[in-house]
Amino acid sequence: MKNDFDFIREKFDSDGVNAPDGINEDLVLSELEGVEPVKPKKKKTGMVLGITSAAAASVAVITAAAFLAVNLLGKLPVRSIGTPVSVSGTAKLLQFNSRDEVKKAVGNAMKFRENLYSGERYNVLDGNVLEYGAEEKLNSDSYSAGSANGSASGSSGGSSSHNSTYVQHTGVDEADCVKTDSEYIYYLAPVSNGMKNQIQIYRAARNDTERVSEITELNDEHFREFYVYGDRLVVLADDNRKNTSTAASVYDISDRSKPKLIDSFSQSGRYISSRMIDGTLYMVSDYYVYDDGDIPETGNSGATPDEVPANCIYSVETPADSSFLVVSSVDTKNGAKVLNTKSILGSADDIYCNQDYLYVNATEYEAKYYNRILSNSFAGNYYAPTEVKTQIVKFSLNDDLDAVASCCVNGEINNQYSLDEHNGNLRVATTSINGKNSFEVNNLYVLDPELNQIGAVEGFAKDESIKAVRYMGDTAYVITYEETDPLFVIDLTNPSDPAILGEVKISGFSTMLVPIDENTVLGIGYNTGNVYYTDMEVQNGMKIVTFDVSDKKNPKVLDTKVFEDYYSEVQYNPKALLVNTERNDFTIPFYGSGDGYSGYDSFSGIINFKVEDGKINIFDEYRSEVFEKNNNAEVSRCVYIGNTIYMLGTTWQDIDYTIDYSADKYYDGYYLPTCSTAIDWVDYK
Repeated sequence: MKNDFDFIREKFDSDGVNAPDGINEDLVLSELEGVEPVKPKKKKTGMVLGITSAAAASVAVITAAAFLAVNLLGKLPVRSIGTPVSVSGTAKLLQFNSRDEVKKAVGNAMKFRENLYSGERYNVLDGNVLEYGAEEKLNSDSYSAGSANGSASGSSGGSSSHNSTYVQHTGVDEADCVKTDSEYIYYLAPVSNGMKNQIQIYRAARNDTERVSEITELNDEHFREFYVYGDRLVVLADDNRKNTSTAASVYDISDRSKPKLIDSFSQSGRYISSRMIDGTLYMVSDYYVYDDGDIPETGNSGATPDEVPANCIYSVETPADSSFLVVSSVDTKNGAKVLNTKSILGSADDIYCNQDYLYVNATEYEAKYYNRILSNSFAGNYYAPTEVKTQIVKFSLNDDLDAVASCCVNGEINNQYSLDEHNGNLRVATTSINGKNSFEVNNLYVLDPELNQIGAVEGFAKDESIKAVRYMGDTAYVITYEETDPLFVIDLTNPSDPAILGEVKISGFSTMLVPIDENTVLGIGYNTGNVYYTDMEVQNGMKIVTFDVSDKKNPKVLDTKVFEDYYSEVQYNPKALLVNTERNDFTIPFYGSGDGYSGYDSFSGIINFKVEDGKINIFDEYRSEVFEKNNNAEVSRCVYIGNTIYMLGTTWQDIDYTIDYSADKYYDGYYLPTCSTAIDWVDYK
């Protein structure tokens, strides 16, 4: 005897429609077992609708699927808050209409986290892993070396009189711990026993350099970094007095000896990053909430904070954390006047910014499984089948700070230099996990202005991860690393069909790539070598390398310089690289120890060099006696004014282990040494 499922399949077949494989009688009936039937409603009269047999079969299947979904998920729907907002891109945003909607969405995000980590469940971020015994199969990634897009990278500004911070895009300033102008040096330094920071202002005059003033942390502030814009100094700080907020305090420094606080603006959340364009500050924070009634707030000093209005709050499709990213634009030329604030339920990890758009990115979860975890539909012991993705939200730097597009790409980014916009297209380089075999692979995606994917290179450099990316016009240069340092050259001339043209390998790996000219790229990173008593490869000092990319299909290593037991902040912070655009030279601060193990005979200083015809010419390797007097002292940063290079760092006095419970000497069971700023200088050679 034919049952309803046989009838459904026959109707599909007779109309030439393939029945879905998921229509399984035993499965559906077992799931419907024990479910109360739906009471039929009275039929309305006066209208008869005619439908095809295939449509009727579809209705029956959908009805059965609905019963199945109710049994699996427990309720329908789980995402019913907010209104789809008119932003483009592959990942849509929801805009809230009321505070109650925001509260409900935060509650869902909190429930998701609770379900994800409750019981014996495990979340696997590094790839797609199905729950034990599941018959469901994920599509394995397809790997094809052959697509990507690139754009011209920015560079540091600067003049013949002094340098400015090394930045990704000219005209878009980045906050830092050291700034300079033609007369003064501004430096963020720890003071006393290391429990407070100061922004110290020095008049630069070689041996006669003197501190003229300082700005010290107050209350529960923690200075992160700052800007100098004309006669304004803008400090970014974490403020922990009430929850965690990010504060931007604007000081008048027209008299450098007497900085005067003008105003301060704060927004909820820990500081993530910021940019400044012509005096307008764009600040991004991440606000983690523990109660569904918590809403991000903003306000100026002395005023009662205001909640961000509900219609200025959005949600990503799958908020994996009960966190809000908060973005504000602040006019620092007129105090600390907030221009606009937007918030999105979905965390923030890093930003990329040019003069027109701000891109905020964070790791998110695959939408395919989000509702199942949210509704607690997984049973027993399992691995939650989640795939690492990077959520990107694009904000227009207009007066309204509009969220104009959103998307998700596979994998995680390395840092801000993994993203770049060129001719309206965003290029994004990521490292992801092959879900089937759980090994690392790398990708480069090309997204149009609406953040729809138009091209990609996926799955290159198996078992390696991205360490550095640089875009130069229509070419991307990508460094990956496991045991060797391959430089990949990716052609982005055709955004819809990017392609890997060539690669070259070298020991060690670069963490920073710097364009020298159209045919030469400079790499700065780590030297590596095997420990003498094992086959384990370890980082051993610093390596500088130049690549010849004149033939993009056959890149070559031109020159290398290895500095064993030398280390530098440049290896992990591009802002620490000092560039003189007039002299076309580079300066790297360094520190190290003589034997590499004991810590004795430490040394510190700067390396000044040029790249000429592809060769690395070292003009000066200066070791500072000021810093070498103390084994704990390190030159962390350097600046130049005129023909003088100034080195800055912190000297720590010897630790006194004598028991002393007096103030400033005892902290959580450890005795903290006092410290002071060290400054040395050397002539340019």
